Amino acid sequence: MDLPFSDADPDDVLVYRKDVYVQPEPVEFEPPVLDQYLGHFEGESGSPEIPSKGTLNSTEFDTLNFEIEAVSDMHYLHMDGPGSEQTKRGADPLNREPDATIELVPFDPDEIESFHHYIVSHLAYQIRDCFLRMGVKPPVAFRQTGWGKYRAFHEQKFRPQYENYWDATADIQSWEPK
Repeated sequence: MDLPFSDADPDDVLVYRKDVYVQPEPVEFEPPVLDQYLGHFEGESGSPEIPSKGTLNSTEFDTLNFEIEAVSDMHYLHMDGPGSEQTKRGADPLNREPDATIELVPFDPDEIESFHHYIVSHLAYQIRDCFLRMGVKPPVAFRQTGWGKYRAFHEQKFRPQYENYWDATADIQSWEPK
């Protein structure tokens, strides 16, 4: 396999990134898309109760119709030790911030059943990481373990206030950062 950095070792941390741009602009919805999504879960944010599939009005989801407007070229992050990080950015197709960034580490595709589910889960883990990095307990819909944001992984692995939320096999004791 060709590695994007001449000094990269296959055992080094390597993150493949692609920026995704959607339309219409997701921050322009009222109420915000996240609030609409969380509105489909009963109870407080900490409640594990999820409504049955039959109670959801699927026509509401039709109004949340997004199209992928553009996807960047591949970006790379290479880390071969503490404080030794290199990045290589591909071309950005639009002159604005992306709506999402897919950040994947190398994995065996035979280990997953659905790539679509894998990517959707990855984005949900990124939302979880945003809450945790703000010091906030994530809403119940996002309390799952798995790889989210690279920076969050780094913090969760090396800072004592976090558990290993990035580890899909971890037994999480608390969703509240210490």
